[in-house]
Amino acid sequence: MKIIKKIWQQIRCSYLYWCRNALLINSYVDDDTWTGIRHSNWGDDLNYYFISHLTKRPVVFFHRFWLAKKLDFKNYLCIGTLLDIRNYSKKNTIVWGSGISSLDHPIITPKEIRSVRGKKSIEFLKERNLPYPTLMGDPALILPLFYQPKNKEKKYKLGIIPHVVDLEHPVMQQIRKEHNSDVLIIDLSKFEKWTDIIDQICSCECIASSSLHGLITSDAYGVPNCWVELFGIITGGHFKFYDYASSVNRTFNGPITMHTDIDKLIEECKKWTQPTINHGDILKSCPFNIKAEQVISK
Repeated sequence: MKIIKKIWQQIRCSYLYWCRNALLINSYVDDDTWTGIRHSNWGDDLNYYFISHLTKRPVVFFHRFWLAKKLDFKNYLCIGTLLDIRNYSKKNTIVWGSGISSLDHPIITPKEIRSVRGKKSIEFLKERNLPYPTLMGDPALILPLFYQPKNKEKKYKLGIIPHVVDLEHPVMQQIRKEHNSDVLIIDLSKFEKWTDIIDQICSCECIASSSLHGLITSDAYGVPNCWVELFGIITGGHFKFYDYASSVNRTFNGPITMHTDIDKLIEECKKWTQPTINHGDILKSCPFNIKAEQVISK
């Protein structure tokens, strides 16, 4: 069955690439399936859902398509902290908004870097005499231009977005037991539609998140938020958070150690101010022909 599945995956990739004009995206996404992807981390999964929504084209993942890897087809590195992660940046890669983890892995110089996540990624590339862009911004920041929740009622006084590695942290287990009506725990690995996570974030008065894309999406939609930490074992560590903050003129003084005092977390969120988001630079650096209709102007 495994062999049949692998053969089918290559047939599927070939059909989508040559017959449906699919985009080749290089990303950390679980697509070892018969069709579509397996939801594992919403921030990464945006590479499948949001880019397809933007372009009205199907997405095929580079790591799954054997012939694309063998012949080094043109591919794109977009949402995620992947630019310096081994096996992601290739000689024929075009980068749009991806970030650096600062793990100091050897980087294969990509074909073109149109933009990166933030100033720290630019500095990282400069210091190593690698090509660097002048434009920056995480592509998830333009989500509100192309999707707005129909219902914007605030149902919860606090939403908590644990990174997928933090879901079973003891603090999260305790909060689940003590708060089941006024606090929403948003699980980035469980959603039906990709827009469900946005709807959940926008249904909260404020957000406490250990997930970077939890913070980015909250900022994008104007939901007050604070950065918290649980296990503290997220790939890319704190660097990617500071990198993102540098792109929107936001100041982080380090994460708050997550606790069960909901009122204190809400008070932390009240310190939030709307960051400066440059939608224009993100759209300008986009390497795709955007066909989705904007629901609000930039």
